[in-house]
Amino acid sequence: MKYYFITYQATNKQGSISTWNQVINQSPMKFIKHVAEVEEKGSRTYNSFVVINTLKISEAEFNEFDGQF
Repeated sequence: MKYYFITYQATNKQGSISTWNQVINQSPMKFIKHVAEVEEKGSRTYNSFVVINTLKISEAEFNEFDGQF
């Protein structure tokens, strides 16, 4: 299994850009597509999701930082 630290952003309804950091255990592209789909079906507050950066991390790093961002 591969693990990543990912930085991504989206635009809210007012036009402001928000940025998030997260550790994930799936493909960054699958992750961002899933996030966009969930948002579209949910609150619809954000759109135009893009991946800014990814960094491959170890399983130990994933376990240490999961849920901390």
